[in-house]
Amino acid sequence: MKRITSVAVALTAVFGLAVSGCDKNTSDDLKQKAEETKQTVETKAKEAKEAADKQFQKAKPKLKEFGEKAKDAAQDAMEKTKEAANSAAEKLKEATNTSPQPVTPTPAP
Repeated sequence: MKRITSVAVALTAVFGLAVSGCDKNTSDDLKQKAEETKQTVETKAKEAKEAADKQFQKAKPKLKEFGEKAKDAAQDAMEKTKEAANSAAEKLKEATNTSPQPVTPTPAP
């Protein structure tokens, strides 16, 4: 009985060492894979940022052109609105300044 107990204790110890060794290897593997993934993500993020910066640099002239066109269109719209308001004011002024023709009394028969 002592022998079976000793063998069981020895097997448990060996199994415990094997499991802890596996856990250590698994843990190390996971840490390594996590580090590799982190580096890959950082590299991809850097590449994406560089690509976005290049696209932004390409788009800058167009954005500036659109900005100028929008500014010109806004200025044109303001001028046309001002002209329309002045025209409407003139027409209103003309309409209110016209005096009716004096009514001449008709002689009674």
